[in-house]
Amino acid sequence: RRCFASTGTCGDLVERIDNFRAEVLSTNWADYLNLVYSGPFWEAEFVALTDLVTPHLKDPDVEAKFKKTQEMMDVLYQCEDVRDHLNELAELCTRASGFMGTGYAAGEKVENLDEHAKLCGEAYDKLLATHPDFKPKIEQTVGHGLAILRSKHKFTWSTASRYFF
Repeated sequence: RRCFASTGTCGDLVERIDNFRAEVLSTNWADYLNLVYSGPFWEAEFVALTDLVTPHLKDPDVEAKFKKTQEMMDVLYQCEDVRDHLNELAELCTRASGFMGTGYAAGEKVENLDEHAKLCGEAYDKLLATHPDFKPKIEQTVGHGLAILRSKHKFTWSTASRYFF
């Protein structure tokens, strides 16, 4: 049976999906610069894979692999969004303490930081509940982001004890 365009097989397509998933999963999702540099290439490859896979979704191997890849990309984007927000909050906390924490030239404090922290904690819990197969990546990005924010502002979340809070 012909599966992968006019030059490859279903096995070739599954291998390409596997290679893409391995590359994205093996990188540090908490490394913002890596995501900035690699993200456009991953997005281009994901679009290419989507085009190649679409005619072959009746093949159970291709369909299963591609569904996991779609979920991985969804989780990546959600984790990236929450972590970016946590990083921004932590930066604002740092600026609010002034130069070298002295209070000199301090920026404005985030008045509703408790609400932001609570919502980020809820997003973290929802990600863990919705995507348990990606728990290590969720921990690597959102969990550690919560821990960093916790070092600047006192709040609690469901797994704070993992980070000694």
